[in-house]
Amino acid sequence: MTEIVLAHQVDLKTWRQAARHYALAGTPPEALSWRVAQSSEDAQQIFQAASAEQTDPNAVLHLPRRLVEWILLGLQASSPERFNALYRLVFRVVQDHLDLTMALDDPDVRAVVGLVEAVKAETERFRLEFARVFADPAQTVWSATPTAYVVEGNAAYCMARYARPWEIRTAYRSMKWDGKALWFGTGGAEVTAEPQGGWQQAGQGMWQDWPRTVLVPDSAEIETTTSLDALAAEAVDCRSCTLWRPASRTVFGEGASTARVMLVGEQPGDQEDQAGRPFVGPAGQVLERALEEAGLSRSTVYVTNAVKHFRFTWRNGRRLHQKPEQESVQACQMWLDAERRLIQPSLIVMMGVTAAQSLLHRPVTISRERSRIFPLGEGSQGLVTVHPSYLLRLPSEADKQREYARFVEDLRQVKTFMDSLS
Repeated sequence: MTEIVLAHQVDLKTWRQAARHYALAGTPPEALSWRVAQSSEDAQQIFQAASAEQTDPNAVLHLPRRLVEWILLGLQASSPERFNALYRLVFRVVQDHLDLTMALDDPDVRAVVGLVEAVKAETERFRLEFARVFADPAQTVWSATPTAYVVEGNAAYCMARYARPWEIRTAYRSMKWDGKALWFGTGGAEVTAEPQGGWQQAGQGMWQDWPRTVLVPDSAEIETTTSLDALAAEAVDCRSCTLWRPASRTVFGEGASTARVMLVGEQPGDQEDQAGRPFVGPAGQVLERALEEAGLSRSTVYVTNAVKHFRFTWRNGRRLHQKPEQESVQACQMWLDAERRLIQPSLIVMMGVTAAQSLLHRPVTISRERSRIFPLGEGSQGLVTVHPSYLLRLPSEADKQREYARFVEDLRQVKTFMDSLS
């Protein structure tokens, strides 16, 4: 029997290389055994063995997308049998041409799906707890106890959720974000202890590749999500349109779940994309000032965007805003609908054409729709106004002052309406 040694619990690089080699060679699962290295010397042998067993570079391993997603998730399961269970399915797809869509009752398929579902459940719990712990700005270290190997796979979520430095310690892995780079280290029981062997930067050495949790949004699951935190955790992995590739992160809505007013803009900008929060750039500053002058407070409203990723073009070394395409607006509709369902706002303020069209589902001209409150359905009223960034783009100071005053008046209508409901 051939033994395959992996560098760590979620060593996707070595597992994938070995699975590709042996599946193409026709090596049956029962001829292989898998284990995780127990020492640095053991790990050194991994890469020598992996490099010595190169398959024909022209040979291609074609796997269905569903199986690839199962591998990324299943590799994070706690079961030591996961390596072989995943390889067994790869082997049967490659050698026996197993059709996963027609084999849902197959024992091997059921075994892998069980691993995947367990990781999904633990991922949601891990993300909700991470968000709760680090909601306190003074909290910098979290001693976590995940029931699966989900720390590395959720690095993208953690960096997107809180851009400030943080550190996570578990029995098997330590992970920290210093605000610029991501680092991994060994785990341990002592929260204050530095990882044995120090820290290794992500993207280097054994950390050149590891599973990034891929939770492809499912509309049925989104419709049954019961909290904004859980919804934001699901949205981090959204790949429903192409904007997830160039953007740094998903920028979800922000505010109290009990807010009676929901403000909807177009999409995050450059600063929002970096911070992971909506309306923190120049347009956000204009909005906060206007809210204050209208007698409202950002802390009492829910702020979000019709599109959750930043669309931009590079020019002279800068990322400049581009209007989102209809594909992205439609792809993000499920998130906006879910936010509205959970908040149940009395009034939705649509700032700009993209926001208005997303909620009204028809062409909109701001000048015709602006400054009047009207029924929006589902127990909400609506009001259309300009986007704060529009005020920043006006050519003259006189135009800016005039249009800003109109914007404040629109928000005063919001205040008057809300006071009438009290």
